Amino acid sequence: MHYLKVAVGVLFGVALFLFLDYALPSKNTVRITNTYNRLTSVTASNAIFYASDNTGTVENAAGQRDVRFIEAVRPNGKVFVYRNEDTGWIWPPYFKYDSANLQAEATNLRSDRNNPQWVSVTAYGWRLPWLSTYPNAVSIDTLASPDERPRNWAASIVCIVLLALLALFWRMWAQFRERGFGRRKA
Repeated sequence: MHYLKVAVGVLFGVALFLFLDYALPSKNTVRITNTYNRLTSVTASNAIFYASDNTGTVENAAGQRDVRFIEAVRPNGKVFVYRNEDTGWIWPPYFKYDSANLQAEATNLRSDRNNPQWVSVTAYGWRLPWLSTYPNAVSIDTLASPDERPRNWAASIVCIVLLALLALFWRMWAQFRERGFGRRKA
């Protein structure tokens, strides 16, 4: 029974970590190389990674929708692609309704390798090439150099609050056990 509890606890911890890794914002230092719109197939296998239909995105009869994309290059030379969709009131709660403005800002910040303009793109989600999923860009801020690392305050605060709640729960459970409520009496 002990091993089952440990296995369930580990699986719960991994699931929580994956959930937070997907939903919390991340900041990436990149150079924007291109912006465009593309008809994208949203199928049953990748639909959970895209915005829902009620956020203003319209799907055609073939299950395709017009999605904005931002192509970028990291300081190490590796390419990275973001999608740019409104989130509306759905999960995760970014309440993003300005994807057109963000696309215009990204287009304005395009640069080439000879005259780079480095930016910090705040996004959530994962890039899974085999499922054709992309992280959703939320905001863009200019940087002075590729060495500048902006602080990710939103994710830090959420993690601190969750750790405080975990510590509180751990202490409450310890007191519960200390008083004998969690043990069987012989």
